[in-house]
Amino acid sequence: MLQNLSFVFEVLALVIVIIQYKKIERTPYVFFLPYLLLIVLYELGSFFYLFVINKSNAWITNIIISIEFLFYSCLLIVLLDKKLRARLVILVLSAFLFTVVDVFAIQGFWDLGTIAILVQYVVLIVLVCMFFSQLMRRSGEHLSLIRLPAFWINTGLLFFCLAEFMFFAAFTYMTAKKNYNYYMLWLVISNMANLILYSCLSISFLCFNKKKLSY
Repeated sequence: MLQNLSFVFEVLALVIVIIQYKKIERTPYVFFLPYLLLIVLYELGSFFYLFVINKSNAWITNIIISIEFLFYSCLLIVLLDKKLRARLVILVLSAFLFTVVDVFAIQGFWDLGTIAILVQYVVLIVLVCMFFSQLMRRSGEHLSLIRLPAFWINTGLLFFCLAEFMFFAAFTYMTAKKNYNYYMLWLVISNMANLILYSCLSISFLCFNKKKLSY
């Protein structure tokens, strides 16, 4: 039931971004359209077991989580101060390079790359915190946070990454052993995290209007 609800919210976010496309087409948020379409197709394929090889779909999960990491990292880098971009790009590329090494040389392509996933979530949490720090330094300006798309995206992303990081950090051993209890925990926590993330994404897309936004 929770998994179905999570998928509904993902589809809802995709529908809203399509409806709002004309208002976001000149912003970085336009790339949410192909990204969310990919996520929805991945979820559909997973539901019908289209990606299962050797009784596991961990390989496609590794790829999707890496795409997710690169997508949100690029979006956050665009939102942050231009002076920091060169160093942040190096940070993100280093984390991605480690992901490649972990998946192909350490944990294996056919198993879930939990070590790389933890590193990716740490980097995203750092970038999100940098965004909120930057936002607080603009406290002298008259900003309406609830109308700021970037605020909602980063809020959802922060809760999502924290939940996923704490889960994988606590249950990495169970993941490696393919413990069934781990799978059930993952379904609950991951779907709850998805509900928060995609709810915030939907709100962020609805924040767009014909006026030019600063973020």
